[in-house]
Amino acid sequence: MSEQGRAELLALGLSRVIDLRDRRERLRDAPPFLGRTEYLNLPLLPWRVRAMNEATAAARTNADLYRAHLDHAANNIVTILGAILDAPPGPVLIHCHAGKDRTGLIAALCGELAGRTRAQIGEDYARTGEELTGFYAAQRERKTPEGWAALEPFSHTRAEEILAALSHLDEKWGGVGAYLAAYGLSAQEQAALAGRLWTGLPGLRPPDL
Repeated sequence: MSEQGRAELLALGLSRVIDLRDRRERLRDAPPFLGRTEYLNLPLLPWRVRAMNEATAAARTNADLYRAHLDHAANNIVTILGAILDAPPGPVLIHCHAGKDRTGLIAALCGELAGRTRAQIGEDYARTGEELTGFYAAQRERKTPEGWAALEPFSHTRAEEILAALSHLDEKWGGVGAYLAAYGLSAQEQAALAGRLWTGLPGLRPPDL
């Protein structure tokens, strides 16, 4: 991040910055907000969880990857959503590395709680791809043909892939709300988070939890 970009973000009056990356990633790419009171490092992916690692290795699409995250990183996900809920008043910034997968999954769950339609959630996710053309072009340049062939299936942002993750929760838990409640984010907390997310934002309807 450039100094100008950092200054522009700080000018927004961010109340919390949540970095979803693990500490190894932070060593490779230092957090620009490290040391500020707004900054929290809450990795979405648990460390050294065999079932998670096996499910991730077996993934062949983004939808597979997101289902693995939901199945094996639920406690981390609830902690992240709780940090959004508990943040002081003001905008909350969430980021990972590319800003598509971990960030996209948290954004989709927030969108569901806030009352966005599945079509709107899918559209938001798909639009992320417009910002990642340069990112994946650089990745392709750095990788061997074999390395890029392994990464390429995950370089897309198709709406149906993030929606498959939400459908997975419908089928396995009866919906996002039941899933989050099972891992400790109560219905009351979900309603409070939904209220924080939708208040004053165009295109959102009040939550129906």
